Amino acid sequence: MAAPASVEATLAAAITQMEADATLRKTVKEATEPIEEITRQATAELNRLHSASSDKHEAIANKALEIVATAHPTWVEIAKLIPKGEFFRYQFAVSPLFKSLVTSIAFARFILHNELVPAFTAATLMGLTGEDVGELQLSSDDYLQGVIAMVNELPRLSINSVTAQNFELPGRIAAFVNDIFASYSMLNLRNDNLRRRFDSLKYDLKRCEDVVYDLTLRGLGASKA
Repeated sequence: MAAPASVEATLAAAITQMEADATLRKTVKEATEPIEEITRQATAELNRLHSASSDKHEAIANKALEIVATAHPTWVEIAKLIPKGEFFRYQFAVSPLFKSLVTSIAFARFILHNELVPAFTAATLMGLTGEDVGELQLSSDDYLQGVIAMVNELPRLSINSVTAQNFELPGRIAAFVNDIFASYSMLNLRNDNLRRRFDSLKYDLKRCEDVVYDLTLRGLGASKA
């Protein structure tokens, strides 16, 4: 029977493992920096929607999706760093990026297709499919929070579209936000953060409906795209 390890050796081993874990967490976090730049670029591109004429919206949305698609090679490199079966330990590093990318993708897809992008499609567009991305996966929580963040941007777009003489878009936005709000209202939101984020939707919906109401009072119809 082997002699038990000394207290010193046992604690030394634990400390060594702790330091190794900390180093790997730092390495994974640093590896996400290219994705952070991609999220900034996609957000900046979509911000152009607020000042661009409606005939440029499609090109802007497509450009944003092209930017997001460049994330795949970096996800592959990040996946190589994460030990098998331990994604949950490093999810903190990628979760904010998943949410931001969902927001950009959902925004662009609404502009292009007047739809709410499904979670699987969002994961595909951000490059999270295929064996080479290992265990990286878009969680339902990240998807749902990313969608809410997208809705938070729509009242601003609704107002700015009126300034740009695009009187058709506010109606589309209001109907879209109403559908999302109604659907979220049907969910059993047990996650505290998600429930708090959901509360913001009622204010977004009101702001969008106020724009449509004001247009109706002024007798303004759809403008030319």
